[in-house]
Amino acid sequence: MSSWRFFSGNNLNWNNLISNFDNSTYLHGNEWSEHIENQGWKAYRWEYHNSGQIKALLQGFLKRYPLEVGVLWFPDWIIGDYAACKDLVKIIQKSLQLRIIYIRVRSHKEINDFDKVIFINNCFIRPKKSINSGQTMQLDLSLSEESLSKGLSRNWRRNLQRSTRTEFEISEIKNPKVVIKLYNELAKIKKIDNLLSANEIDSIFDSFSNKLVVIGAHTLDGKVHAIRGAIVINGKATDIFAASNIYARNHFLSYATCWNLLLKCKKLKCTDYNLNGVDPLNNIGVYNFKKGTGAKLKIELGEFESSNLKILPYLVNLYLKKS
Repeated sequence: MSSWRFFSGNNLNWNNLISNFDNSTYLHGNEWSEHIENQGWKAYRWEYHNSGQIKALLQGFLKRYPLEVGVLWFPDWIIGDYAACKDLVKIIQKSLQLRIIYIRVRSHKEINDFDKVIFINNCFIRPKKSINSGQTMQLDLSLSEESLSKGLSRNWRRNLQRSTRTEFEISEIKNPKVVIKLYNELAKIKKIDNLLSANEIDSIFDSFSNKLVVIGAHTLDGKVHAIRGAIVINGKATDIFAASNIYARNHFLSYATCWNLLLKCKKLKCTDYNLNGVDPLNNIGVYNFKKGTGAKLKIELGEFESSNLKILPYLVNLYLKKS
């Protein structure tokens, strides 16, 4: 007999269990759960049993509203076989004791027709407004340093060399205030205010602690001009921070921090580096930078939504469109 139920273990049990699944990511882990709860969400976990064994796991984040209404966000979907999601929407709604529910899912699995059909057959549709592009870049860190260097694009390698014309040093950044300051400078340069907030940066440092690696480039006066950071878990590294000021841009220090971070992650036995989201259509500069490292484009299954109230997806997507 197979069934879904609330997860009965503790945080250590959870992280140990998800490490046994190939499709688990940092978004499934307890550290990410702590971070999202710091932003005002409530974490919930479910386990799927079949023949007395746990075959799948799921972690989501809920915001409750009056009249038993809930918005549930899954930054990644089921750990294990997606086929286990049969009747899962109803099970989730019942277990959370919600009368009205809106669910948004983002799957980081590579796009394939089989899993896409599973979503569609289980009450999910594509949202009118996606939060992310559903595209990312993957770099194989199992290659030798020489092969990684040869894999750099001609322009990327040239800009990395240009960075050496400036006197600077590379160091590991442990103080979130350094990252916050650079993100504030970056927001002024780009004239946008939806970058990571100081609260989010502090939370990531606190939640991930020794699983976070941040590399900075500073001039001889001690001022840090560029940083790049990654979450490192179970041999997988994922971009989480990237910020630079005008000085860094003029002296190509973003290339130096990125290259040194890749080498650092390689030394930590990482075999895969996820450079995170790209949008070739609307942000060609970031796409070309990440592509220049030799990383390959990966198209993900992306986002899906489900609700038992037809107007709710319309309202959520309208809000996302205007925000």
